[in-house]
Amino acid sequence: MSSPETTAPSRREQNKTATRDAIVHAAFERLNAGGFASLTAESVAEAAGVSRRTFFNYFPSLEAALNEPTRQLLDRAVAALDGMDEDVELLNAAVVSIESLVEPAYLEPVATLYLHSAAHPQMARMQLEAWNTCAEQLTQIITARAPQGTELAAMVLAHSIVGAGKAAFAQWSRNLSGPLDAQSTQLLRTTLADAISQLRDGFPSLQQRAAQPRKA
Repeated sequence: MSSPETTAPSRREQNKTATRDAIVHAAFERLNAGGFASLTAESVAEAAGVSRRTFFNYFPSLEAALNEPTRQLLDRAVAALDGMDEDVELLNAAVVSIESLVEPAYLEPVATLYLHSAAHPQMARMQLEAWNTCAEQLTQIITARAPQGTELAAMVLAHSIVGAGKAAFAQWSRNLSGPLDAQSTQLLRTTLADAISQLRDGFPSLQQRAAQPRKA
């Protein structure tokens, strides 16, 4: 378990974070109002109260700005797992880490972007890159927590956790019957935790055998 020293952010760092958050918030407001077709760097920058140049100082593209909540959410999940007590079994720790993502502010923009990205190949690619980065980080954490394991085992487990997360988003979106709200966001969190639990518990529903009819 890592325990890095933390210090209070400086005023400059706070201002940079506020500017970054304002850009991301403005991008999502434009996305929700008019879809991807309504997005330009100029319109997002104007809505955020910054210049076009400032926008590109923070993000290389509109897609990167929109992908920021996904990156942050996955980073939080990885950090939560990394901070778990080393005595907690890996997959139990993964479930607890997912369940710790209770703030709607973390999940709502990620869920919104997931619903929009199916029609935007570049956005879908960036989300995939974020998931792949998450898998790399998980591999490092798993290797540190279970040094007796092989590198292949660590990679398989890391990619299995990521795959479970992606499957949860797909299942959740298929079952979504109304607008994105607090209830549907909570359902996404529950589905994510349940997906990881499937790995932890060995897919119990798949282990159940149908009753065989007795022969006369």
